[in-house]
Amino acid sequence: MMNGIGKIAADGAAVVGCVGIDNRSTPNDEIALSVRDVAQMFKVSPLTLRLYELRGLIRRERAGRKWVYSWSDCERIALIVKARQAGVRFRDLKLVIIAMNIQSRLAAAEAGRLQSIALIHQLESRQQAIGNVLAELYRIDWELSDRLGVKDSGGTDAAADRA
Repeated sequence: MMNGIGKIAADGAAVVGCVGIDNRSTPNDEIALSVRDVAQMFKVSPLTLRLYELRGLIRRERAGRKWVYSWSDCERIALIVKARQAGVRFRDLKLVIIAMNIQSRLAAAEAGRLQSIALIHQLESRQQAIGNVLAELYRIDWELSDRLGVKDSGGTDAAADRA
């Protein structure tokens, strides 16, 4: 989808170039994204982006008279938005975000990697628990649908499980 700023992927991740402050080439380096532009792209409020800045997760840079985000900030915002939707706390993301900086020290990179691994294990465990609950609810739905004589419960996975 194009909105005059760039593309937005189906999962809300930016597929657009921001100003290349960290000297990494991006597809559309000439596009400078303001707070409003990035907020619109990631479907968050400008105040949310300011909160990320206050927590030290992202930072804007001056480009002439405008404050803009770098491509790496856009990558961080995509991670933050997805992680927050999954229930990951800011403090659990901090080390990972710091490690994402290409100029971070090796110790920071290692700490970020270890935190990333811990988050992977935590989310995989949560994913398994959610899968278990879903399986149980599908089973209950199937039994109740059968008891009530309902043919289609509306659950896409439930229909597949019964087949």
